[in-house]
Amino acid sequence: MSDVPRVSGTATSGSGVGRPPVHAMDAIESSVRHILVAGIAASVALMAAGLILGLIAGDGLPRGVVPLAGLPGGLAAADPAAYLALGLIVLIATPFMRVAGSILVFARERDGRYVLVTVAVLVVMCVSVLLGRA
Repeated sequence: MSDVPRVSGTATSGSGVGRPPVHAMDAIESSVRHILVAGIAASVALMAAGLILGLIAGDGLPRGVVPLAGLPGGLAAADPAAYLALGLIVLIATPFMRVAGSILVFARERDGRYVLVTVAVLVVMCVSVLLGRA
């Protein structure tokens, strides 16, 4: 006999008995995962489109950066640099969206303490971006 104590209710194959209880953080982790995956997928798609457009045009990789004000026109004109720039913007914005999504999830779960902490994290992130431009 083994010295390891037996635990009643262990998982059995296919029966569903003994599944671990659903943890409150599971919904939060799932929401955060979806935000991160969507952000990265959108970023990769935009950057891939920029690379493909650059190859089709025969210009290679763009040498300059498209300013924010020029993005809509650049995207409409199929400018590879505009697609690459937007892909980078989406990639940079993904952590911000993750934190904002966490705020919404915590608010929905009525967890005021985590809402406040997460809002503070988002404010610090935004201030860091603004101060980084100086």
